[in-house]
Amino acid sequence: RMSSPFIWAVATAAYQIEGGREMDDRTPSMWDAIRDIPGRIKDGSSKEISCDGRNKYKEDVKLISSLGVTHYRFSIDWSRVMRNGKRRNPQGMEYYKDLCRELKKEGIKCIVTLFHADLPLDLYNEGSWLIEPIIDRFVEFARYCFEELSPYVSIWITFNEIRMHAWAGVVKVEGEPFHSLDIDYKKFLGEVSVTRAVMVASRNMLIAHSKVYRLFHEMDDRVRVGIIVGAHSCFDAKDESISSVSERATKSMVHLYLDPLIHPSNDWNEEVKGYLGEDLPPWSQDEKRLLKNSMDILCLNYYRPHLVKEGKGPSLVEQIFNFTMVDDEWPKIGGDSSWVRLHPRGLISLMEGLTREKEEKQKYPNVPILISENGVNDDPALDSKDDENRIRYIGEHIDAILEVRRSGVNVIGYTAWSLMDNLEWDDGFEVRFGLFNVDLESGEKTRTPKKSVEWYRKKIEMERREEAMNKEE
Repeated sequence: RMSSPFIWAVATAAYQIEGGREMDDRTPSMWDAIRDIPGRIKDGSSKEISCDGRNKYKEDVKLISSLGVTHYRFSIDWSRVMRNGKRRNPQGMEYYKDLCRELKKEGIKCIVTLFHADLPLDLYNEGSWLIEPIIDRFVEFARYCFEELSPYVSIWITFNEIRMHAWAGVVKVEGEPFHSLDIDYKKFLGEVSVTRAVMVASRNMLIAHSKVYRLFHEMDDRVRVGIIVGAHSCFDAKDESISSVSERATKSMVHLYLDPLIHPSNDWNEEVKGYLGEDLPPWSQDEKRLLKNSMDILCLNYYRPHLVKEGKGPSLVEQIFNFTMVDDEWPKIGGDSSWVRLHPRGLISLMEGLTREKEEKQKYPNVPILISENGVNDDPALDSKDDENRIRYIGEHIDAILEVRRSGVNVIGYTAWSLMDNLEWDDGFEVRFGLFNVDLESGEKTRTPKKSVEWYRKKIEMERREEAMNKEE
């Protein structure tokens, strides 16, 4: 099981680094429209500012190569490769082929995310993930990407964090990040609750994922397809244990999205059903067959666990599932305003729970796990080039992951977020997760390595050497 070499990766997402909104005959996306709204982006940055990754991709591939990683995870901008999300645009696709060719020259394999938080604006206005026709649109977009890029791609990921997009990127939901335009979901779904709208969007994305999974396997049976789940592990605020309230909170954020895909029931989680009731759209038998085991790799994005206690917190999800998050009781890393916490045990306990469930009814198949994002923002009080907090954060997580890998947890790789400082969605550019600093004021958008770059390169080199020695034994 441990025979394939460990994946060492670094990640970005298209909209966060590319810029080039007018290039390649690209059409507008929902995030273009969000950034057009005065005051929506917290740092007040102009919609014209970007890292200019679209033009600087050759230079960026050299930066990726300098890290010594084996893989680069990036996403495809649907609006760049299909006009208005509907018509193939070879000009836009050529850019991604060029990027893949550059990576291949450097011996770096591609991990491609098809959907990372940004939808073509036309498709958003037509109903986004609330309406079923978008499923076939997504399948056609995925087919085009596969036809053009499959020779270069080592792992395909359909969606980055369905839960995050469903709760934050489709409609406005109380207590969640506002990562959408203000769509009137009742126009598409009638008089239903906002929870129902969120779960319809979740359901449509899960079906879209499964259809793409089946399509890719029909086109090439050696393909590896994954999906990213946000690793929201929860502990009881009283003593950091796993309790009924912490398990319920974890199920509401993780198992809710995993169970239809890899639990033997291929259905929504039983406990979660009791809380969501009528707001949960059911699956037909055909859909359950489509969903069944539609995952070769489980990808986890992990930044922090949550501390929870009984009682309804302010957000909609806390009210539905009757828990309150009290994360502030954990020390912060990355400055006072940071939401990231240094707590590798949260990730380890979640992975062990997924791969080592004792009770038969909770049995998950031993799907290989890829850590698809993990990282921390710079502390604004410190010079960003001197990012000791990032070295400590990434280092402690890598060590914990490699330790459980040696003990038998089927974890196959680690991905640092992110290659460079970039647009951190509605926070703008002031929240910086990059290994490389980007000077947005300069015409060249100069990239400068932080301390963590050399550290990460040496860490990878050392761990790869050790892995090779162990293999020889």
